[in-house]
Amino acid sequence: MHLLKPSWLVHADENRKFEIYSVSLSPDGERLASGGLDGKVRVWSTKAVYESISGDNGKVTGPKQLCSMSNHNGAVTVVRFSPNGNYLASGSDDRVVLIWERDDTRVPRKEFGHQGEADSEAWVARKRLIGHDNDVQDLAWSPDGSILVTVGLDSSIIIWSGTTFEKLKRLDIHASHVKGITFDPANKYFATASDDRTIKIVRYHRVSANDMTFSVEATISQPFEGSPLSTYFRRCSWSPDGNHIAAANATNGPVATVAIINRGTWDSEISLVGHDAPCETASFCTRVFTSQKDAAKKGEERDCIQVIATAAQDKTLAIWNTTNPRPLLVARNVADKAITDIVWTPDGSKLFASSLDGTILVVVFDEGELGWPLPKEEVEGQLTKFGGTRDAMLIPESVEQVELEEKIGKKEDESEKKLDMIMGGGDNTTTGFNKSSTNSPAPSATTTTTTNGANLASTNPATTISSASMSSATISSSTSATTKANGANTNATNTNGATTNNAKPQPLQIPKVTQKVTVTKEGKKRVAPQLISQSTIQPTQQLPRQVSHPEVNINVMEMSKPSYALPKGGVSSLIIGSKRKHDDEDGSKAEGTEAAKKKIEEVPEFMRPAVVSPATTVSQVRLGVPKVRTFFSTTPADSVLEVRNGSGEAEPSRVVVTKHGQVVFIDFLPRHGHLATGDAAVFWAVSTEDGVINVYSPAGRRLMPSIVLGTSLTFLESQGPYLLAVTATGMVNVWNIKERRALHQSVSLAPVLDNGFRYAESGLTKAPSVTQCAVTASGAVIVTLTSGQGFTYSADMLAWHRISEDWWTVGSQYWDTSTSTQVGGIVGLAERRTNQEIMSKGRGGYLQRMAKTRMLQEGYEGFETVVSIAHLENRLGAAVMLGSKHELRQFLVVYAKRLTEEGLVDRVDELCRELLGPTTTSVSGGAPEWDSKLCGIDKHDLLKTVIEAVGSMRQVQRVISQYARFMGLS
Repeated sequence: MHLLKPSWLVHADENRKFEIYSVSLSPDGERLASGGLDGKVRVWSTKAVYESISGDNGKVTGPKQLCSMSNHNGAVTVVRFSPNGNYLASGSDDRVVLIWERDDTRVPRKEFGHQGEADSEAWVARKRLIGHDNDVQDLAWSPDGSILVTVGLDSSIIIWSGTTFEKLKRLDIHASHVKGITFDPANKYFATASDDRTIKIVRYHRVSANDMTFSVEATISQPFEGSPLSTYFRRCSWSPDGNHIAAANATNGPVATVAIINRGTWDSEISLVGHDAPCETASFCTRVFTSQKDAAKKGEERDCIQVIATAAQDKTLAIWNTTNPRPLLVARNVADKAITDIVWTPDGSKLFASSLDGTILVVVFDEGELGWPLPKEEVEGQLTKFGGTRDAMLIPESVEQVELEEKIGKKEDESEKKLDMIMGGGDNTTTGFNKSSTNSPAPSATTTTTTNGANLASTNPATTISSASMSSATISSSTSATTKANGANTNATNTNGATTNNAKPQPLQIPKVTQKVTVTKEGKKRVAPQLISQSTIQPTQQLPRQVSHPEVNINVMEMSKPSYALPKGGVSSLIIGSKRKHDDEDGSKAEGTEAAKKKIEEVPEFMRPAVVSPATTVSQVRLGVPKVRTFFSTTPADSVLEVRNGSGEAEPSRVVVTKHGQVVFIDFLPRHGHLATGDAAVFWAVSTEDGVINVYSPAGRRLMPSIVLGTSLTFLESQGPYLLAVTATGMVNVWNIKERRALHQSVSLAPVLDNGFRYAESGLTKAPSVTQCAVTASGAVIVTLTSGQGFTYSADMLAWHRISEDWWTVGSQYWDTSTSTQVGGIVGLAERRTNQEIMSKGRGGYLQRMAKTRMLQEGYEGFETVVSIAHLENRLGAAVMLGSKHELRQFLVVYAKRLTEEGLVDRVDELCRELLGPTTTSVSGGAPEWDSKLCGIDKHDLLKTVIEAVGSMRQVQRVISQYARFMGLS
């Protein structure tokens, strides 16, 4: 194995080296393309590269740089050759994709100001693809070159024709920047990686010669929940046998990993652990290897070895395979800066890696070092189970459909022979139609339908790696099989036969209607059948995939996710203020100017600030309002709700809901859409900037007339059947949409913003910003502030309750300001928010020192114990109020043990008495009537939990024993 860097293989001028963002190899392996910060696409001769590293003193006989193209107006972020090698696509931060083609008829010209050798090839920009609203970050060609997919920082995915380069489809299925794209070698799917911490698996299918369908097959999020957003790329790679995806920038806790995603189930139980920094690119070797040298022999069982190269911001290149317990190669500091892209040669014996230091690394493997490559035909044969040997979008995907095609072909041949007899006339024709006077029913047009099953069996070795360091990683081979059927209908209609009821032979009657006769490329005649009735072609049936994930954080399960990204520092709030100036008139005056025209053409992300209601001028509270966006979407589960706002009053806003790429319903709104939430299971809700909420059923039926709040909304959140709306004036509303009722009257946020203790001469004072506003699965409201406090509103008490505050950090032993991962659940989320605010302000150490000083003072000897128990009691009350079952049980056990340790027998007795209920009359004089359940948990079950937790502690055995008798535990 050799690691080399040719000194001339750089993007540089006489003053500096420029960062290189991407490299790509032509299918024949003769040309290497690179793109960098200098805005140039360079094509190099790989022959010259190999000669320079062959050991012959670096002597190069031919040209090194074949061509240098500088048509982009910004840095070139990605370059990719087409599968046939005819085209080279390049994407840039100038938002443009260029399609280059080599033109042998042109004479290469030396670029003005170029210091090196003259170009020996001429590459011409044939097409200029304009569609992205921000930087183009990555692109990929389908295996057959029929489509080109580009992704970028505008969060969009654009599909282009691979031949005409017209735009076919735009998918807005991600909620943040899309930084990676890879294609399934079986030509069924492509996968996109985004900063919204998900990978989307998109299935594409050609339904006709000019029409394709796209649908989201799966969303993978579990390995990326904690992935950093600091990476410039998330370049993933699909294995050559189609069984796995190597996804960069995954995490396992605080450790950076590369996730291996299995085809079919789309789960990730395997990860490559070892890089010290986030991984930006992963690349499967283009060949599959075996450990046997004589791989050409047939009839022998051979192991299949997959090889993966990964690179991260730690400037390390690692090579992994599925047979060794450790990486084959860990090359540290092979570059001065992060590695940005990796490409393997077609024979799998070398790889090229680009870096931000402006150089390209060449790794050359010795023969047999990675293994012995299997024949390409054998690997392609493995793709047949996925329908990937020929044009996978046009061929049948199962044996049953192939047999059906053969049957239909035989019937067509028979019909063709009969037609030839009819068209040719003669005795045979007359005899065939007039044999006797017996009535013969005319054969009717028949339609044959079958279901097309795609066998997605996965049989190749998978890499299993589990380690805290790269050097101690463990790799083992495993096999998995997954089968999934996809439906597709194939219709075949036979031509109608004629019927004759004559007693004696009659001359043949030729139909007056002429039929269109065509000749196929095989030389067969095809006659279009007469249209009796419109046949219906059923669209391809998409079976929804259930993506299995490990147990996720309970916050995701019980609380609504923010419907839009909150600004840094949260939503600002004022106690009293004046109406914000709106610049609609100024915008109208600018119409007709060049600046205004340019702004319209660019389609900005934000249209303008939302119109503020005059009610805010007299309101005690004023919250910041999100801007009106040109386009926004929400993507719960496998559905997508999109809102596209019209450019003016004459153009309404459009609401579109799709599922698996199929449109569920469309609605139009007279005002600009502002916020949206919901899911495909219960309801969808879209608010307009004037504070009107439209509620739809999953199928698009309006469940009720629009809800009019009269003021622009700051938050619109949902969880299950509950909908939360917070207006700009700080009014909180919660409804049960399923039951069509409010959980409580509109309540103001003013009490939680400390308006009663704030005063300013001008009547305007700054209040804490709102960092989160959400609704739980039980309909409770959660509000957190930059002050570190968390609140919920009780519909029973009709009051706000503080569930988290920085006071507990002063003396509670159950609060740890050194970490942001304390307890799980809703209460834990509120405490983590408090912890984050404390640590961001640098108050953690100060509060701890204050607590230690306080405990040394006279009269504060039991300070820490009292505050700790009070903290646990606050947690218990918050868990009951929020309906958090698992937290209630967890806190109850800790609380009972702490009371016992401190010898607070009376409190233990009181706790058990409340859980036992009215039957405690004979024990200690009676208790008020209580419900039999607490947070949906039987109180007696909770009492058993307490008894089992502290029953063995002798301090409280006297008290616990009597409750154990009532529960039958003693």
